[in-house]
Amino acid sequence: MDMESRYVLINVISRGAYGKVYRACDKNTGRFVAIKHEFDGFTKSTIREINILQSLPPHPSIVGYNGFYVDKSNNVLVVMQYIEKDLKKFISGDTCFKTIREAKIVMKQILEGVRYLHDNGLMHRDLKPSNILISTSVYGYDQAKICDFGLSRTTTSYDKQGGCYTPRVGTLWYKAPELLVGSEDNNYYWCAVDMWSVGCIMAELFIKDALFKGDSEIDQLIKIKNLMKSISASLSLKFTIAKLVKGSPHPGDLGVDLVEKLLAFYPSQRITAQAALNHPWFNED
Repeated sequence: MDMESRYVLINVISRGAYGKVYRACDKNTGRFVAIKHEFDGFTKSTIREINILQSLPPHPSIVGYNGFYVDKSNNVLVVMQYIEKDLKKFISGDTCFKTIREAKIVMKQILEGVRYLHDNGLMHRDLKPSNILISTSVYGYDQAKICDFGLSRTTTSYDKQGGCYTPRVGTLWYKAPELLVGSEDNNYYWCAVDMWSVGCIMAELFIKDALFKGDSEIDQLIKIKNLMKSISASLSLKFTIAKLVKGSPHPGDLGVDLVEKLLAFYPSQRITAQAALNHPWFNED
């Protein structure tokens, strides 16, 4: 069966240099789906994403996968679960988290998704708010789901020995320091690069802006180094200002501690997803 027989394209919901994503309707179920149209056919990134989505058993914190099609022009169309908003839009909108409890729910679900990937031998390598989907209902917040596995990589190096991989992955504002200082070809790193990104995301939930907004890799590293000089005090100040100016909830001392552990400069000292889920911040009233 070809794609046109199963789905009706409705509108474009996002576009980029390598493709665009449609909202479509499944004729069999009447439900909306997202169809990612890859312009360049079976690229290494596309093949990797399809293989990962096919191999992973379903998980509440991972976007659902429905299959893929190849059209007559050799374009690849990947069919996935449709969710209207990503975390980036959610943070900037009026419906963003008003309480610590809401923030804890989304952080726990993100960490559960990251733990699931790491336990299955996968590094995402491009975690950021726009790659986390937020499904909502008339009753409010529902579920966070990690998406976009084009830069993901299988690894047997869950431990701190690491493996040799390209540092040319990720998005600048969310890249771990070891990716910023890596060689042009390959560098040793492991799943800790994802935990740094999670720390940046958690901070952004509360300050409603990217924590490190470098103009280049060198500038990004300078901004990281500057924060590291007094990270606890700097984070607490940023959260306090966001509370006063933007009405964001303050994560409290334990929340600051968790972000600090996620943003440990040296990857060997960075908290794992499992340890983060066990952090006392999640049990604090």
